[in-house]
Amino acid sequence: MNANATPTVSPDEALALRRVRKLKAFYIHLTQYIVVITVLAAVNITTNRHYLWFLWAALGWGAGVLSHGLIVFDKLPFLSGEWERRQVEKQLGRKL
Repeated sequence: MNANATPTVSPDEALALRRVRKLKAFYIHLTQYIVVITVLAAVNITTNRHYLWFLWAALGWGAGVLSHGLIVFDKLPFLSGEWERRQVEKQLGRKL
């Protein structure tokens, strides 16, 4: 077998791999959020307990993490895997 050869992947395997990559990206995003907001909270609390400015970052970025999760877990009907399939069928002019 050639070292540069690309393994053949079935359409089902390609779809599963794509979904797993999206899930992995979400978990990386969530981990980054938790780590950074924790650090910001620690800095904020140790420097100025009277104004919790880190909450603004937590809310803004948290909205992004939430929307990312809703998309990855197909909770937004207009951006779900089923919606994607219908759009591909529309573009192809046939059923998949």
